[in-house]
Amino acid sequence: MSDERPDTHPVDQPSPRASSVTLRGEADSGEDALLMDRANRSALAALNTAYGILGVIMLGLVVLFLFSGFQSVSEGERAVRVQFGAIVDRDIGPGFALAWPPPIGGLERVEVGQQQFRIDDAFFPRLTERQRRNTIEQIASSFRGQLNPAEDGSLITGDLNLAHARIEVSYQRVSPTDWLTNLDERDERELLRLTVERAMLRAVAEVGIDDVVKMTPGSEGSLARRAEVIAQEILDVPGDPSLALGIEIARVGVNDPSPPLSLFDDFGAVTKATVNAAEERENAEQDARTQLNRLAGGAAVPLIELIGRYERAIDLGDEQAAGALADAIDAVMLGDAVTVTSELDGLDDAETLVVPAETISGQITVSLGEAETFANSARDAALADLVTFRAKLPQYRSSREVLVYTEWARAFGDFLQKSSVQAMMVPEGTDFIDLELNRDPEIQRELERARNLEILQQANDEREGRIEAERTQLRDTQTFVE
Repeated sequence: MSDERPDTHPVDQPSPRASSVTLRGEADSGEDALLMDRANRSALAALNTAYGILGVIMLGLVVLFLFSGFQSVSEGERAVRVQFGAIVDRDIGPGFALAWPPPIGGLERVEVGQQQFRIDDAFFPRLTERQRRNTIEQIASSFRGQLNPAEDGSLITGDLNLAHARIEVSYQRVSPTDWLTNLDERDERELLRLTVERAMLRAVAEVGIDDVVKMTPGSEGSLARRAEVIAQEILDVPGDPSLALGIEIARVGVNDPSPPLSLFDDFGAVTKATVNAAEERENAEQDARTQLNRLAGGAAVPLIELIGRYERAIDLGDEQAAGALADAIDAVMLGDAVTVTSELDGLDDAETLVVPAETISGQITVSLGEAETFANSARDAALADLVTFRAKLPQYRSSREVLVYTEWARAFGDFLQKSSVQAMMVPEGTDFIDLELNRDPEIQRELERARNLEILQQANDEREGRIEAERTQLRDTQTFVE
């Protein structure tokens, strides 16, 4: 049997496929090993480079992960740093802050700026969208129905009356830790609304309808302040401070406070009458102060007090105290300094009254001056008459007829010297004369001129007196203010 493998394919027939492996001889093995070594080294270098790049990327990701907790807290915000769900730092102010990134920790930011919301329907009748745009006066004028407790809101006052109001609330988050711990942001407005409504019900139940109606729109008066205090007490949870919500009520404003809308006009009329009465009372008090100051200046108030004490002493029958007080009143009117004690007026419960000198002024000083002038002139006239009487008495005793004739002639001459007297000569021996006389035009003009001059002089005197009184009043007012 031959060792040679028979050729099963004829020489002239082609091979079924091209060869994929070419066997080489021993001469080519060294070159192949060198090429293989180079290829392995290149693959190893590429793999090392890839591992280096991957390491840098992983290190960058670690650094980025760590610095992802570095966050900014803006103005109007406060932050709380947490780690594994526990608060480790609280009330972080504006600026940059570092915290462990999730899921290890984080930085919870809370807005602490003032926020507002309104409560328009809780204590007000149900209104249409068109009515909501109207004023309270327009709503009341068009309201004709009765309140339906199932649909219309209202407040019950302490005197068992109904009232309406719209509430405006301003608040802010003052403790981010308490807010994050005890409150869900989705429930914040609803919880605040219920709290303020409850506080408003309690506050209104402590006052009457007049206190509600007299409030001005947006008022921060006692009622609104009371509701604010009550709401804050509820939010602070006095029984368990750990449950406090970290919210502070900045302001509770009451808008459109009104009585039942069907009685709005009636309450408005009462309010208007009250305002008018207050204005009239103020005007009367101002007029009284003006009149008193014009009458007595700075001494008006002490004089009223002294007169009141004098009348009380008269009522008590204390003549000694009444006399002392009358002397004190006279002294004040004359401009003297006066000190009235309880021993002087006999009133143990009365305070000591001190009136400085020269306090009196105004019309009293003018009247006292005129009275003194009249008294002096009357005294001088009486003294002159006395002197004349004493001078003529001896003449009367010695020659009565001569004195009477002389006095009659002087009086008749004075009578004829008057401008309104016109003398006419009648012929001697005439028994009867019939005269038809008219007033002399010339004399009438003279009389009219004299009368007009007198009226003008009187008007000038009155004007000067008023000017002087006003100057005195102004001076006394300035002195009183100083």
